[in-house]
Amino acid sequence: MKKILFIAVLLVITTACADKKAEENSENIKLETTEVTSDPKKMLGKEWELKELNGVQVVLDITFTKYPYIKFEDLKTATGNLGCNGFGAKVEFTGSNSIKLSEITSTEMACGNLETETQFNKALQSTTNYVVSENTLYLNNSENITVATLEVTVNP
Repeated sequence: MKKILFIAVLLVITTACADKKAEENSENIKLETTEVTSDPKKMLGKEWELKELNGVQVVLDITFTKYPYIKFEDLKTATGNLGCNGFGAKVEFTGSNSIKLSEITSTEMACGNLETETQFNKALQSTTNYVVSENTLYLNNSENITVATLEVTVNP
């Protein structure tokens, strides 16, 4: 009787492990089919619209004139909109996925709600690396925490 119970327990454990392994393999297959790149040229000429800021979905009120976005004009400059005010920045790509945005300057229009705009500006300043996965751009800080998630809205 003990042998039968032992064999039954062993079969349950083996089956559970096999199911877990199959699930892990399935997840790996999904990850392998998603194109991830660190080539900065893939970011150029596209408007990357802000979708999440510090892990929170961006919801704008009617005081915003535009949806916040960034556009990498070339490998050295970026332009965009913080929501109300337009901005420009110097960009420096180094290493495989390192990026530094500096000298961020913006217009100074009177805007009703500056919270999202201020947080987006801070996120851009704190960005040290990025990941492009299909049509999504993740900007990460030095601790590799995503500070801004953006999606392509316009392809040239």
